[in-house]
Amino acid sequence: MFMEERQKDILNKLNQTGRILVSEIQECYQVSADCVRRDLKVLESKGLLQRTHGGAIAIDSKEIYPAPTYNPIDIKEIQTDHLAVAKKAIEYIQDKEVIYITTSLVGYYMAENLPDDITITVLTNSVTIAEALRKKINISVIVLGGAMNHRGHCHDFYTIQMVKNIRMDKAFLSHAALSFDFGASIHDPAGVEFGKAVMKNSTMNIGLYPSRKVGKNSIHSVCRVKDYDLLITDENVSEDFVKQVRKLGVAIETVHFKGA
Repeated sequence: MFMEERQKDILNKLNQTGRILVSEIQECYQVSADCVRRDLKVLESKGLLQRTHGGAIAIDSKEIYPAPTYNPIDIKEIQTDHLAVAKKAIEYIQDKEVIYITTSLVGYYMAENLPDDITITVLTNSVTIAEALRKKINISVIVLGGAMNHRGHCHDFYTIQMVKNIRMDKAFLSHAALSFDFGASIHDPAGVEFGKAVMKNSTMNIGLYPSRKVGKNSIHSVCRVKDYDLLITDENVSEDFVKQVRKLGVAIETVHFKGA
């Protein structure tokens, strides 16, 4: 089989299953691991797949537009990749700190899994996250208010003014999509200035992006990849993405999750 035929066949198998391992390709075509990695690198350079540690996954370059009333609490099945990223993020929180927690699903998982014995102040513009933290006695919650949208979030003029008057030790942020060419991006322009205000008043900005968000673009850019101090993602992220992040001088952590 010619190289082009093999690569086309690999892509067909990947699109059927969603993911494929280097070892599976080796066994199927009786080629070396180095040969497989070259094939995957070629296909990734064409935007046809995303390489991971030990294989590749299928990609969709467009971020999915959420429903107008979408709220993390509505997702009943645990998203293990988001949960793993959230738990790793919690490890970076120290006692007595003032932090911001993102309104996204990974932020909701952070709120639900914060230990009861930690003493911190949490800023949030999400009524859902505020409710998740309400009964954690040692955690002080500052709700960043304003006009609330149908997803239970506030990020209007009044919300931004509140943020501008509060210093944070760490901001844990996650947006709809993250790519090198467009940075962190979202579908709703109302959140752009709020996101910028949070990052400006935070000593350390930590981006929380499960790999399914990486390499995708939404509509409105909030910040560049290099504006983060640390990125946390999962092990399915592209190897090239990890290398590019490190070249920028941005720290990056990849975490394992069940089902990976």
